Amino acid sequence: MGKYYLCMEIGGTNLRYGIVTQDFQVLDFHKIASVGLSDASDKGAYIEELFSPLLRQYGKERICCIALSLASLMDKERSICYNSPNIRGFDKLPLKQILEKRMGLPVYMERDVNTALLYEIRKNKLETSGIMIGVFIGTGLGNAMCIDGKIYKGSTGSSCELGHIPVPGLEEMCGCGKKGCIELKACGKVLAKIAEDICHCPVEEVFLRHGEETAVKEVIKMCALAVAAEVTILDPSCVILGGGVTEMPGFPLDYFTETVKENLRLPNPREAFNLILASGAPEAGIAGAALNAAVLYRQP
Repeated sequence: MGKYYLCMEIGGTNLRYGIVTQDFQVLDFHKIASVGLSDASDKGAYIEELFSPLLRQYGKERICCIALSLASLMDKERSICYNSPNIRGFDKLPLKQILEKRMGLPVYMERDVNTALLYEIRKNKLETSGIMIGVFIGTGLGNAMCIDGKIYKGSTGSSCELGHIPVPGLEEMCGCGKKGCIELKACGKVLAKIAEDICHCPVEEVFLRHGEETAVKEVIKMCALAVAAEVTILDPSCVILGGGVTEMPGFPLDYFTETVKENLRLPNPREAFNLILASGAPEAGIAGAALNAAVLYRQP
């Protein structure tokens, strides 16, 4: 049995990859821009080339499997990438089959928000019974859910698309193909446009310089309303909050939290609302991918 997981997080901006031990410690970590994968005509060959130095260093015989974390829509079996908005050529791509054939190792794939939630549950040593949700405010509004420590995928594999719940009266088209998604008002992409068009500052400084602007607060309010809706339905034991927007200087955590709570019923779930900030660790994606793969690899 191999001793290591060969892991990669495929994001729209960066690829993070490396070696993770069986106790989920990251031994080797690399980060490069995703543009090379996006430009590559042969995705499998490109990924294999990145992995080759690690296979030589650690020995292929010591690798139990390949674990991937992707910012992609996938089928329930996690074998086909339906699309990755910022990676060209990932439409209906049978990536699992491609890599298994090329590299001769089992491949396990999962959505990046799900692997991030698994990582944070382990890192925070949380009790896994019941429901826990993760909300990741980045370019989009990411969402994940674990029930008794297991990722919930839904009947088709497309659960927890919190960013795509409808907003009454909103007629704007979303990139997902339908009108009126809350993500059109509640994500980092919207915040970046406000920073450019209204605040005239880098998005990284928008909270510090313009945190009280109505347009800026409205983005945070809409994120909070989405979370309040999910908490009202699920009554989770905790909400883990992460993503690049939450890591920006001056992120209004108190305003976000109070907005969520004031939209929850009394006494509960308002009084029981438990918010935990994600670590923001750069290795979260690959360590979380290994956590996901560990369960699947042990199954008969």
